[in-house]
Amino acid sequence: MPPMYTPPMAAKPERPSPIEALKDRLPGESILDDLTEQLDRTRRLLTSNPETAADEALSRFAGEAEVEARIAADFAAAGPLANPGRFLEAHRLAIRALEVLDRDGSRDPTVSRRFGPLRGLVRRGVEFVAEYIVKTYAENVVSAMQRLYTRREPQAPRGSAERAHLSQARVEIERVAPGFRGGGIGVPALVAGGAAVPLLASASQYLGAVDFLAKPVLVGLFAGLFVLFGLLSSVLLSGAAVAHRRSKLIMRQPLAALWETVGNCGNPPEDDSRLFAAIAILLSAVVWIVIPIGGVVAYLVT
Repeated sequence: MPPMYTPPMAAKPERPSPIEALKDRLPGESILDDLTEQLDRTRRLLTSNPETAADEALSRFAGEAEVEARIAADFAAAGPLANPGRFLEAHRLAIRALEVLDRDGSRDPTVSRRFGPLRGLVRRGVEFVAEYIVKTYAENVVSAMQRLYTRREPQAPRGSAERAHLSQARVEIERVAPGFRGGGIGVPALVAGGAAVPLLASASQYLGAVDFLAKPVLVGLFAGLFVLFGLLSSVLLSGAAVAHRRSKLIMRQPLAALWETVGNCGNPPEDDSRLFAAIAILLSAVVWIVIPIGGVVAYLVT
């Protein structure tokens, strides 16, 4: 019986390699032309307001596609500045707000009378915490403005008004940046730390002769820890509240205006008051839960 005839299988057409695809391009075509055409198509889909267009795009996507829609809106922005005519005005307003924040952001906080004779010490602690948060926030804002101007300047055509505005703003922010560096811990913290070293050394000589297992000593120790952690929690929470309230009052509107005139640049920096508030709440839990339970257990065991 003769063998059955099997027709040859048609060979699958091979996909051209990226290099061959480039060779097949028409003269004058380039990847940059394709990218420009894609951006033009995306830009035509967008309105004159990129933020509104992004919101409309987000309404048609869900899940991870929201990120891609936002990226597409940002990438298709027409220019380095959304509102070139108001950019320098917003820049100057932000610089003015930074000066006011640095000077008045932590000065003379109000402290409750319930602290009694410790009110002066608590006020100084609240001011110290608020100063640290405010100055760190100001430093972060200046760094964000510096990065933003530096990245947008090369995107503006040479000789354009936008490039001149961004160059001027970049030079000005670089000039004032050194004055906002260093955070809120400076000479007072170093002096306090240096003074605390000999005090702790002297106290350790007397504490060596104390019997910490005696019940009266344990009661006094846990009572002292209760007061200490309670004061520290109050100082941190009050300082964070002062810094957050004043930072928001001084910087919120100027930064919102600046970021709006630049356009498609995310959100302005935020202060670290939430972190300090979280630490204060954790210390409050230690004061009201951990220390009392630990004191009772230690008292019963000894």
